Amino acid sequence: MRSLLQVVRSTSEAGQDLPEILPAFSSATIKFRRGQLHVIAGQPGGGKTMLSLWYAIKSNTRVLYFNADSDQGTIVNRASAILLDRTVDEVKAMRETEEIYLIEDELIELSQRIRIEPNPHPTLDDIYEETEAYVELFGCPPDLIVVDNLLNLAAAHDNEWTAMRDAMSALHSLARETESAVVVLHHVSENDSKPEFPAARKALMGKVSQLPELILTVAMSGDNYLVAAVKNRDGVSDPGAENPIRVAVDPSRMCLFNNKEELEMANTRRQWL
Repeated sequence: MRSLLQVVRSTSEAGQDLPEILPAFSSATIKFRRGQLHVIAGQPGGGKTMLSLWYAIKSNTRVLYFNADSDQGTIVNRASAILLDRTVDEVKAMRETEEIYLIEDELIELSQRIRIEPNPHPTLDDIYEETEAYVELFGCPPDLIVVDNLLNLAAAHDNEWTAMRDAMSALHSLARETESAVVVLHHVSENDSKPEFPAARKALMGKVSQLPELILTVAMSGDNYLVAAVKNRDGVSDPGAENPIRVAVDPSRMCLFNNKEELEMANTRRQWL
């Protein structure tokens, strides 16, 4: 039992903001916070992994990334594209030439703060053990723990929906215990949503919206990336995804931008390099 005065004077980082995602997100009161559980949900190909991986790399935070949804080569190619400002296809080609050293140089620095766990079906025990291993390696918990994605977790219950809710409860506890921001990627029902628009909160599969402090639904179409905060305990909430924010995206480079002007400037800069 603690008094509120003791909490104020403690060294706990729970509730503190992680670095800004994009100014457009901050204007919509969308932030990742330590000690809290977050969900990024969307249809397949909606840009869930892109947002989480881009943020993990660009935020300069300590990250433990459970990459259950794709193979190791894919995650290396995507991360390298973000680091080098190249397309994923360009990175694939570089890995077959002497230019692979450019990738290796970037990944050496990245390895000082980010660890990837490629188990395709991790259990909750695996997640706790890998988190403990991260603490052993770096001397502190990660700032950010990403689970990509909820459906890939090894079920501890015969009922799929019960298993997902149990997993969310355990991950919520993990966030509180480690004071890490835990981000879980998840799917929305394709029957209750459209691929070009963020889904309403009710479209989340498995009815897992009770525990997360922040739930974002995302959608991607061309160079448009739309995000709706369908649950936001610390900011403006849009349960029906009626007023999503719109930013720009370059899927080939796995990069997000505040607007299309920034995207066009980046493309112009690349042409001169």
